[in-house]
Formats: sequence, C-alpha cells, structure tokens
Amino acid sequence: MDPIPGSNTGYPLPPAGYLEGVRALCDKYGILLIFDEVQTGFGKTGKWFACEHWNVIPDIMTIGKGFTGGYIPLGATVTTAKIADVFRKGPGHELRSGSTYGGHTVACAATLANIAYIEDNNLVEQAAQKGEYMWQKLESLKKYPFVGEVRGIGMLRAVELMADRATRKKLDPKLGIGNFIRQWCWDHGMILRNNGEILVAAPALVMSHKEIDWMVDLLDESLAATAKHFKF
Repeated sequence: MDPIPGSNTGYPLPPAGYLEGVRALCDKYGILLIFDEVQTGFGKTGKWFACEHWNVIPDIMTIGKGFTGGYIPLGATVTTAKIADVFRKGPGHELRSGSTYGGHTVACAATLANIAYIEDNNLVEQAAQKGEYMWQKLESLKKYPFVGEVRGIGMLRAVELMADRATRKKLDPKLGIGNFIRQWCWDHGMILRNNGEILVAAPALVMSHKEIDWMVDLLDESLAATAKHFKF
C-alpha cells in the first residue's frame, strides 16, 4: 500500500490512526505490511520516509525516484532483518532475482552521491520548512471560489478545484478546467501536472523560496485567467 496515495489522487493524508490500525491488523493475522515509498521517500514529505510521520514501520519497503535524484534509473526493496534472514539460511533459500542491469555500478555510485548531498545539505529538514511555506502560499489561492482544497505534506502538494467548496461538489469534467490551467501554465513557461481538476505540485528538494513564489504567483495568474474565461 501507499502510506500516502500519489499524485493521481493529490496526496490525501491517511486519517488519524489509519496506518497504525493497518499495522496492528497485519501483526494480529501474520500479514506482511509492504509500503510503496517510491514517490514519498528520501525527503519529499519532510522526513526521510513518509511512514516516519506515523511511526509505523513496514516489513518491506520499495524505494526509487528520489533515491537517485532522477539522474539514473535505480530501484530497491528493503526489508527487516527477520525477513532478510529467511533468504540467508543456505542453498535453496536464496532470493532468486537478477537482471542484465541489476546492481549497475554507475547507478549505485550516482545514488550514493545523491544521498550524501541530501544529508550534507539538510535537504530533508529544508523540505519540511519549504513545504510548509509552499502550503501557506497555495492556501492563499482559496480567494478563488473554485479552489476547493489544498492538501499534501512536505514538498508533495495538490490543489483540487471544486464547484462548491462547502459541499465539495465537483466541477463538470466536460468543462476541462484543469486542462485549461495546465495549458495556460505551459504557454507561460511552467510545466504543471493535472489529473482532471487536481493540480499537482511536487518540486525538487532544492527549490528555493523565490522559486516557490514564482510558481505560486504563476498559478495565481492562471486561476485569474480561468475565472475570466469560464466566467466564475
């Protein structure tokens, strides 16, 4: 499972006690708990891994993306010593896995350098602080009545557009408002991802406050253009 669902749903945070409850159920029935932290790992949420926000430790965790900083493809699976020991009992117990490019030395070297840079420059701590700053800036966009919700954590944020914020009524998808905003931003120099009426912001850990200001200001302009175009 994803401890925090990804960009397609706009990073909704789990309800209080949810992940702890899943962990308790898995422990009760002897089920392995696997977290996909490919998108949320390595600082994006303001902690090294998203699960740390709830102090829930999975049995297996998949990692990638921020793992390498995007410089070269590499993914990995990590697990507890208890599970790893099962594959170390001797011949016949080993994990039979491998591929032509498995253990790619250049990919591993780039990843180690990326992790060292994150550590040396305190980028995880910065992500927590900058993420809060970005959230506050995005919250200001609620001056537009069709901006329904700003959610997420750390440097993973999303703005969901709605017809009515109070009732959470959805916009008519046939209007294509999210696509209009995406295209407007593209025409004005910014690549914005949208999933329908969910606008996603997941910038790099090294993004500066000045760049966050530029990003949100441009998004603000796009929403003003949207209000005029669709006569909100």
